[in-house]
Amino acid sequence: MGRLILGGVILLVAFVVRTAGAGLKGAGGKSSGLVNLLSLGLIVLAAIILVGSTVVVIDAGQVGVRHAFGKVAPEPLLSGVRMVPPWSQVEYYSTREEQFPEARAEAEVMQALSAEQMAMQVDVAVRWQIDPQEAPKIFTEIGAEEQIKAVVLNAIRNGVRDGMAQFSINNISERSRISEVMRAEVDSALVTQPRAGGLPFRIATVTAFFLRNLQPPEQVVNAINAKIAQEQQIQTEKHRVEVARLQSEQQKYLNITLTPEALMKQYLEVLHDMRQSNNLVVLIPTEGGTPLLDLATLRRNLARPQ
Repeated sequence: MGRLILGGVILLVAFVVRTAGAGLKGAGGKSSGLVNLLSLGLIVLAAIILVGSTVVVIDAGQVGVRHAFGKVAPEPLLSGVRMVPPWSQVEYYSTREEQFPEARAEAEVMQALSAEQMAMQVDVAVRWQIDPQEAPKIFTEIGAEEQIKAVVLNAIRNGVRDGMAQFSINNISERSRISEVMRAEVDSALVTQPRAGGLPFRIATVTAFFLRNLQPPEQVVNAINAKIAQEQQIQTEKHRVEVARLQSEQQKYLNITLTPEALMKQYLEVLHDMRQSNNLVVLIPTEGGTPLLDLATLRRNLARPQ
C-alpha cells in the first residue's frame, strides 16, 4: 500500500510538472523541454514503483497471505514470484519446522499433576510445522507468526498436563506410553474451530515429541528408593536361605552316600593307585582301623644316636 501511495504522489507531481512545462512552452520559455523531460522521468519512476507494488517474492520455506480492506484472500501465496493487486498487503509465515524450546533457549520445566493429584516436573521438546494451505485461516483466526507461536506454546503446556493426568505415579516408568499420550493431546489441542463457523482446521502439526525428563516429587523418590532397597534386601535374604538349603541338602546327600561300603571302595582304589608309586608309607589293616607306618621317619629315628 505504501508503494502504491508513493507511485500515485509521483504521478501527481509528474502531472503538475508537465502542466507547468506546457505553460512555459506557451509563453515561449526556453526551459519547457527540460521540464517535459523531468516530467517524463517522474512518470517512468512512478510506473516502475506501481508495477513493483504488484510483484511479491515468496522465499523458499515461506507462505504468504494476501489481505486488503479487511478481506483475506482464501488462496495462499506459495514460494515464488507472485502478482498481487497494488493495494494489497502480504503477511509472511514460515513453513519450516519450528522447535520448542527454541535454539539456545533454556528448557521449560512444566508442573503437571498425576492421576493422584501429585505434582510432577516434566521437561519436553517438540517440533511442529504449519500447513501452507491453512495459512489464510490461520491469519484470519489467530494473526501473525508471533501469535501462532504463543498458541502452539499454550497447546504444548495443556497437552502435557492433560496427558500426565491420565497416568498414576506408579506408571512413571512407562515413558514411551506417556510420551505418546502427551503428543496426541498436544496435537489435538492444535485443532481449532473458526469463530465464524465452518469446519475445524489445524493450526500446526506436531512432527516430533520428546519426553526428556519426568521427575516425581522428592518424597515419592525417597519412597521408591526405600522400596527398591527393601526389595534388594529381601532378595539377598532369599539368596542366603537358598544357599543354606543347598548346603543342608548337600550334607544330607553326603551322609547318605558315604556308607562303610563306599568308604571301603575308595580305600581299595587308593591301594590300587599306590601299587605303582614309590611311597614309603605302609598301610596296615587291623581290626581297630587302618594305621599308617612311615618307614622313612622310622629309619631316621633309628639312625639317630641315643
